[in-house]
Order: sequence, then structure tokens, then C-alpha cells
Amino acid sequence: MSSDYSEYEQDFFNAVDRNTMAEQSIFDALSNITDDQYYSLFEVNAHHVCGPATVQVFPERAGTLYRCLNCGMAGIIGG
Repeated sequence: MSSDYSEYEQDFFNAVDRNTMAEQSIFDALSNITDDQYYSLFEVNAHHVCGPATVQVFPERAGTLYRCLNCGMAGIIGG
């Protein structure tokens, strides 16, 4: 990362990177679900922004809803 960024900006971009990697690990854990498994609640082990964690996921056609059971963070992957 360029040294032209302030410490605040570097922290922001690092947080975005951590979140992107966490969402990718959740997506990877669901990469082999079948059509009849959509709209089902799953728990997967993934590396989240808070570290290794169990994450509840609800895949649907519009995206995947998730909630980390360790830190409580929730979000949507895809769309």
C-alpha cells in the first residue's frame, strides 16, 4: 500500500481487505451447495474478521446472509 495514505486511511483499507477475505472464506465454504439447499440455514467454520469462528449463513438467490456467532457481525455477500 502506498505510503501516501494517512494511518487512518491505511486502517480503513486494511479493514476492508479483512472483511473481503472473510466473506470469501464464507463463500468458499458454501461453494458446493445444491439447488435444494438454498433457503436453508447453515453453520460453517470460517476465518472471520474476528478470527476463526462459526458463522450462520442463509444462502438465497439474491445473496447470502451471514452472522458471525463469535463477534455478532452480520452482512450480505453477493447480490
